[in-house]
Amino acid sequence: MESYVILWIAVAAGFIILEVVTMAFVAMYFAVGAGAAALVAGLDGGLTWQLLAFAATGVVLMLLTRPLLKGKLESPNIATNVDRMTGKGGIVTIAIDNDANTGQIRVGTEYWTARVAEGAPEQVIPVDARVTVQTVEGVTARVLPRVETPIA
Repeated sequence: MESYVILWIAVAAGFIILEVVTMAFVAMYFAVGAGAAALVAGLDGGLTWQLLAFAATGVVLMLLTRPLLKGKLESPNIATNVDRMTGKGGIVTIAIDNDANTGQIRVGTEYWTARVAEGAPEQVIPVDARVTVQTVEGVTARVLPRVETPIA
């Protein structure tokens, strides 16, 4: 039975290496299962009991803990600078003309290449005009002119 203990320890080591390489958080369960099978082999359990300990331990641990741990380990969806740009206002610093392939806006302290968004009524937006960012594609902000409401 000692040869089975060594075999199961080798199987566990293989699953640990696989886990380190893939980081899928699945192989570790079978490494623990192989450890359980090695324990059964060390207690003079038959091959059937070893295989049952291996499979049951790995599968039961995975079913009970993986959903909880996966939720804890996944990174939250945090908005990046680009994600936060949508809806922000800016000021045109270089006239925006899609046909001439020109345009730049300043949003806060950042300067962005800008183009008029599809469906905009104006095709050229002059310097110092106020715009609203609709989307960002790569490093280019797609903008619409902001309609200013006059103060009465």
